[in-house]
Amino acid sequence: MNRKILKIMIFVIAVALIAVVISYYLNWKHHRHFGALQHDPPAAVKKAKIPEDYKPVTKDPTLQYEQLDKYLKEVKFNGDIAVFHRGELVFDRGYGYQDFINDKKSNPNSMYLIGSAQKFMTGMMLKQLELEGKINMDDPVTKYLPWFETGKPLVLRDFMLHQSGIQKFHPKASVHSIDGAVHMLQEQGLQPNMFRVHQYNDANYIVLARVIEAVVNKPYAEYFNEKFVTPYHLDRTAFYNNNSFKPYMAKGYDDFKILDPPSYLDQYYGAGNLYMAPRDMGKLVAALQENKIFPKSVTDHLLYEVLTKDFPHAYRYGFYSYGGSGRTNGIFYSQQFTCYFNKEYILVMGTNYQKPVGQNEVYMREVFMHYLNQPDPTAFRKTIQ
Repeated sequence: MNRKILKIMIFVIAVALIAVVISYYLNWKHHRHFGALQHDPPAAVKKAKIPEDYKPVTKDPTLQYEQLDKYLKEVKFNGDIAVFHRGELVFDRGYGYQDFINDKKSNPNSMYLIGSAQKFMTGMMLKQLELEGKINMDDPVTKYLPWFETGKPLVLRDFMLHQSGIQKFHPKASVHSIDGAVHMLQEQGLQPNMFRVHQYNDANYIVLARVIEAVVNKPYAEYFNEKFVTPYHLDRTAFYNNNSFKPYMAKGYDDFKILDPPSYLDQYYGAGNLYMAPRDMGKLVAALQENKIFPKSVTDHLLYEVLTKDFPHAYRYGFYSYGGSGRTNGIFYSQQFTCYFNKEYILVMGTNYQKPVGQNEVYMREVFMHYLNQPDPTAFRKTIQ
């Protein structure tokens, strides 16, 4: 081989190797700064001892709950249900299978991918930071993420109310962090004619989760655990990559009972990569209602004010309020997780298999209205201001 050609080949190979090393180093540095604790569970959670398993609960063995149990068996409900009455857990039972392939039955310890119901917690984190004076919902997003330029004066409230107009979120295999996902959204810009138009979009809360990280200077997952998991004893709540809780995480199956494994969850912080037992969501809602998270004046404003200047539609801070009742819901990778609540009852149902998709909420309404004897949870019942 010609010596000149050989030297050129060696030079090209050397340059390629240097480029690979530099790329690896930059990726490693980026991962350490933005994603290390997102791709691995926080150390405090890794080392924590998981509490003993909970048993099925029926604290009020009346005909009401016997009939509820009978109904869920008759309709072949697959998942877990938790019922709280005035803040106390009174019914918590699993039905069907957490994992069909491995013949693993559902039980009160089963954890479901809650999807968009995670926005509820992201919203409460925002409200806490707002009360602490660390953010203002009318501030431009560029105050917290200076590089998030879109050509329109987007403020945090636009994202909270799903009216920013940014592109619908479509994850990419080349992205592996919340920071990468938000940079991708910024580069894509806004949808034509959608600025300040209400459109439900996961992207809004992914951006807000990145804002939270920028404000508190720590990963979303770590801050979430500090604000909710530890103080409210959410013993069956964990992010998708927490291996300690893998045995409790339900596997999603489509309506043909074909396994539907989740992917791209490393991009969904703030909007859909959390697993919870229904009991834990009930604990969190009860804490909110009992003014343990916010002062009463803030709680009442958040939960009961409808169709006002602050809340022009039912949706706010990651959940829906209809005046006398609230709702949060998520459907993701064949799992559905829904919560209805009012001053009397909190009802949470998680499922990893349903036919057809959305059937879980049909059961929810039946349970809430006919077995718990509560008004329609999605009907406005307070004076509109």
